[in-house]
Amino acid sequence: MTIHEGVAGTAPLPPAGDLFRELLGSVPTVTDRVVAQILAGEHAYAESALPVGALHAVVAVNIEALLHSMSGEPDDLQPARDAGRLKAEHGIPLAGLLHAYRLAGLALWDEMVSNAASRHRSEELLRASSDVWGIIDRFSSVAAEAYRDVVDERDRRNQHARSLMLVSLLDADTPLHEATGILRTLGLPEHGHYLVVSAELDPTGDDPLPDVEARLRQRGVRSSWSTWGAERVGIVAARAAADLAGAADVVDASATARVGVSGALPSVADVRRGLREARVALECVPRGTAGSHAFGVAPVDVLLVTHPEQAAELRSSVLGALADSPDQTHLLDTLEAWFLADGSTAEAARALHCHRNTVGYRLGRVQELTGRSVARPAQAAELYAALRATRLGGLT
Repeated sequence: MTIHEGVAGTAPLPPAGDLFRELLGSVPTVTDRVVAQILAGEHAYAESALPVGALHAVVAVNIEALLHSMSGEPDDLQPARDAGRLKAEHGIPLAGLLHAYRLAGLALWDEMVSNAASRHRSEELLRASSDVWGIIDRFSSVAAEAYRDVVDERDRRNQHARSLMLVSLLDADTPLHEATGILRTLGLPEHGHYLVVSAELDPTGDDPLPDVEARLRQRGVRSSWSTWGAERVGIVAARAAADLAGAADVVDASATARVGVSGALPSVADVRRGLREARVALECVPRGTAGSHAFGVAPVDVLLVTHPEQAAELRSSVLGALADSPDQTHLLDTLEAWFLADGSTAEAARALHCHRNTVGYRLGRVQELTGRSVARPAQAAELYAALRATRLGGLT
C-alpha cells in the first residue's frame, strides 16, 4: 500500500505524509522557535497577562495537531478552539492570533523543506504544499471563530451590565456621587445637559430608534440605551444646552414608533423626573403613528394623557352625537385641519383637497351635533380638547 491509499478509519495520507509524521519529534524545538518569534514581533503578547508558559503550551499542542492533520489523520480542531478562546480572554488582538498561525506554518514548512531536501523528496513536498497551507488555514479559521465567540459573549455581558446601570440610574434614588460614577462607566459626561427618551417597543421587539446612538455621536452627542419592559429608554448627554435641540431632532428623525422626549435636564439628579416626562410625552403621540413628542410643547395633551378618565368624560360630553355620526371621520378631520390652519377655512380646504364651502358645511355640522361653534373661543377650546382626547385615545 502506498502513502496515498490510507488505511481503514483514517483520511488518505497526503503526499509526503510520512515526512510530517517524522517531524512530531521536533515539536518542542519548533515550539520554542515560534514562541520566540511571537514574543519578539507582537507587543500585544508582551503587554498582556498571558503567561509565557500558557503561550508555549498552546503553541505546542497546535503544532502537534497540525502535524497529525498533515500526516493524513482526521483533524483535531480542539487545540485551535482553545487557542482562540485563550487569546481572546487575555486581550490578544485577532490579528496577533492569526499571525501566530502563520509563524507556526512557516516554521513547520522550513523544517519540512530541510527534511525533504536531505532525503531528496523536495518535489514530493512541493506537491503537498497546497494541502499543508489549507490545513493551516482551517486551523486558523476555527481559532478565529472561537475568538469571536468569546468577544461577542463578553460584549453581551458588558452591554447587559451597562443596561442594568442605566436602568438603576433612571429608576432609583441614586446618590449623586454614585450617579456620576455610572455616567463615567456609560461614557457620558458627568457635568452637562441631559434628555431622557422613552420609545415604544412593538411585539416584534424591533428597535424603535435604529442607529440613533451612531447618529447622535456624529453630532458630537453621547447617549446610552437599554431595553426596559415594553420600552427602549435612553439618556442623551451634551456638554452644551444648545446641542440638545439638535439631539432631539436626531431622535425624531430616527423614530419608527411612538417616542417621548423629556424636557432639558440641567443635572443628572433630574433624570428620574426626566423619565416620567418622557413617558408622558410618549403618550402624547397618537397610537398607531410614529414620531417623537417633546414634553412641555403641548400642555393640553399632557393634561389629557395624565388624566385619562377625565379625558374620556370630556370627549363624551363635548362631542355628544358627533361620536355616533356616520360622518364622524370627515367631521373630525375637518375640525383638526381648521385648527391646524389657525382658523383659516381656505387653508383647511387646501389641506383637505376640497372646496372651502365643504369645510364651512362640515363645521356647521359639528355645531349642530355638539352644540358648540368654532366661532366662539370658549366653545372652540372645548372642541379642540375633545378632538385631542379622541386622537390620543386612538379612537379615530
